[in-house]
Amino acid sequence: MKLNYPLLIILALALVVRLFFAFGWHEVWWDSGVYIGMGKYVYSAGENGLWEHIRPPLMPIILGLFWKIGLDPALIGRLFEIILMTGIVYLTYKLALHWWEEKTAIIASLIVALSPMFYYLSFHQYTEIPSTFLILLAVWLAVKEKHFWAGIAIGLAFLTKFYTGMFIVIILITLLLSKKWKQSAYAIAGFAIVTAPYFIFSWIAYGSPIATFLAAQDAISKALGCNVLRYKPWWQYGYWLIISETKLHILALLGIFALWKKWNKKYALFVLSLAIPALYLMQLHCRDYRYLTLLIPFTAMLTGLGTMWICDKTKIKKTGFIILAILLGLWMAHTSIQYYYGNEIQQPDLIAEEYFSYLQDKEIKGEIWTANPIVAAHTDAKIEKMYYPIYNTKLSQDFENYISTDKVGAVMLDNCGGGIICPPDDTECAARTEQMIKIIDENYSLVFDKQTGRCWYKIWVTS
Repeated sequence: MKLNYPLLIILALALVVRLFFAFGWHEVWWDSGVYIGMGKYVYSAGENGLWEHIRPPLMPIILGLFWKIGLDPALIGRLFEIILMTGIVYLTYKLALHWWEEKTAIIASLIVALSPMFYYLSFHQYTEIPSTFLILLAVWLAVKEKHFWAGIAIGLAFLTKFYTGMFIVIILITLLLSKKWKQSAYAIAGFAIVTAPYFIFSWIAYGSPIATFLAAQDAISKALGCNVLRYKPWWQYGYWLIISETKLHILALLGIFALWKKWNKKYALFVLSLAIPALYLMQLHCRDYRYLTLLIPFTAMLTGLGTMWICDKTKIKKTGFIILAILLGLWMAHTSIQYYYGNEIQQPDLIAEEYFSYLQDKEIKGEIWTANPIVAAHTDAKIEKMYYPIYNTKLSQDFENYISTDKVGAVMLDNCGGGIICPPDDTECAARTEQMIKIIDENYSLVFDKQTGRCWYKIWVTS
């Protein structure tokens, strides 16, 4: 077998630049704390960790397995993300090579390998990289006519990030346009085999197969992050692609022109894989840079196509292309590292880390309530959630009433994670929160009370 040296070099580059930072300290983010806590909950049958029913279950199951066999789910989860990232680069190359020529595949995979957003997310246990890997795998299986397995891959992606389930519709559209009825049935069967147990579980546990989706949609519609912090204009994703990723993505416009000039019906799957998710994400009022990751590989292919259109018009030969690829790699590597240092916290906040780790050597009698799920990544204790699903006046009032019982052993509150931040339209919430904290002060012993910057951290235990 002839070795594909360009692909091997790009894969090695994608891996090495990530391993350079992989084993250092990295902040555990909110969702990572949730997924790790849910994983502990699953493998302990509810004795450890926490549970959020609106979350897809696959990532918690994977991280929980690492914990169950005695590994650090934060570190191994980070390495798991890095491995899947090399898979994303590989599949981007293979798909671009299927649709176009090798030079387009080299440019596209190089852009993805050194994507600033992908690079930044590689060090955190989030669902963007696993779900993108599974979707690219599904598209690759579809172009290889393995539609049953493509359906399985989409089902797994759905259980990682719910909206990626739209790709079963994308695959079906391309098959039905070609009147491939049997292949369509195979794709549906693969998807159903993976997802049916989840729908059945949701039906039994929550009264409806789609109960979790409805609850998730309700939480998103009320979440402060979506309605205020991440409320962006519809064109925000295009802005991020050019400013945060690489200005080379301007050439994606030329890629669209080149695609139109050499149109072939086999491009239908590519166009739908980019257009339908883009339209879906743009109509959501909650726009987060993380959602862009699903579009980056397909956009990079368009950018590669546009780049090669210019190379063909200017008659750049092999040597010129090699120089172009090297310069692009250096530019993208610099952009990724710059983005990483500009966004990733480099040193731990010692007070925050002390707060999150407080329970590690403590014996707490009674329930442990917290406003921040990151606690679950630092302890194997069972955690109850004050912030879930949406913190507001009612939730504050409910907990105020609950602490008068003898069930609560400890309360952990902070104002930095956002767990007890009031919705802007909830006028009574702030006063109610102050009242709740006052009652906790009166009924429990304050054992941890520290502040760093604008953030305060407090822990109360039963007297």
